[in-house]
Amino acid sequence: GGVGVGLNFLREKDCEKIHEASLEVLHDRGAYFDSETAREVLRDHGCWEDADGCTHFPRTLVESALEAVPAEFVHRGRTPDDDIHMAQDQVYASNFGEGIFTHDLETGERRSTVKQDAVDILRVVDSLDNIHIYNRAIGPQDVPSESASMHNAEVAFCYTSKPMHLVSGSPFQTKKMIKMAEIAAGGKEELKRRPRTAFNHTTISPLRISHEACENAMIVAEAGLPNHILVMVQQGATSPISYAGSVAVHNADFLAFNTLLQCVNRGNPTLYGASACVMDMKKGLSLVAAPEVFVLNAAMARMSKYYNSICNDVQAGAERALNRLMTALAGASVLFGQGMLETGLTFDIPTLLVDDEIIDYVLRMLAGFKVDATTLSTDLIKEVG
Repeated sequence: GGVGVGLNFLREKDCEKIHEASLEVLHDRGAYFDSETAREVLRDHGCWEDADGCTHFPRTLVESALEAVPAEFVHRGRTPDDDIHMAQDQVYASNFGEGIFTHDLETGERRSTVKQDAVDILRVVDSLDNIHIYNRAIGPQDVPSESASMHNAEVAFCYTSKPMHLVSGSPFQTKKMIKMAEIAAGGKEELKRRPRTAFNHTTISPLRISHEACENAMIVAEAGLPNHILVMVQQGATSPISYAGSVAVHNADFLAFNTLLQCVNRGNPTLYGASACVMDMKKGLSLVAAPEVFVLNAAMARMSKYYNSICNDVQAGAERALNRLMTALAGASVLFGQGMLETGLTFDIPTLLVDDEIIDYVLRMLAGFKVDATTLSTDLIKEVG
């Protein structure tokens, strides 16, 4: 829904400092791409490599790639009625993905997920007004792991009318899943005209992108489909303990990956993904519901707004309502993670229903209210006294 109120979490000059720090890191330190094809693409566009194999970026290339990212696009559904307008002044929500456990609706027991769970969850997601995008919800344990992503794609294409985000485990699977999308859309040209499927890719913070992520994302970019770059820094472990340092690492990861994708297909829709967590120094645990996480996610959403980009922000933890509201106010375009429990291990349908209600409240608060001659009701006030 539309946003009438907001939270300017970082000052403009703070965003500029983080941007400059990220550019400095990418120029002086570089990022490692575990794909010779990706490195060759970047070399052809003016990047260079050091003795350790890290790719270094000229400032002009990174900023040119940022300018190429569409500030908005229409994320298509099965029909025009299912389409959503992805832009800075809009906020949507998607379910979590992907859990390997769920709570059985018949017995209440926690068990491993199976493919039928994906069907059941998707039917619920498709019926919820405040879950606008379907994200593959679970990793089915009753199918071969090598083909689990394709099973998830099959379920999505068969059972939802909403826009979808998928994950692929290999370039082979990515090509097959795009072919499935073409068939579901009615052909290759129709899929280009109405791109319904986005693909998620994660970086390995700090400053490393795996072979699979590089290859998969380049295939998706070549097909003209949206890419969601999800960066998952862990404050105090994979990024500095300071807030600003963690945001700078997150931002550099995104900028490096986005530059590659814009070199492959300039103008490719790219989502600025944020999924921060914090290291518990005493217990060695990863915390996703600490106040520090709210601050980090809000800061990252603000950076996406600074770039006029679209932010897909992970929301999780016990303080669910506060987390969602804070990052939505800061500028996140998609609130991801509805239905998640146990730091992402478990997908829970009753929790999904609670989260849908929370999103409804958040969207209502974001909408604010209209002030004009009609709503001020001065004539009525004077008449009644």
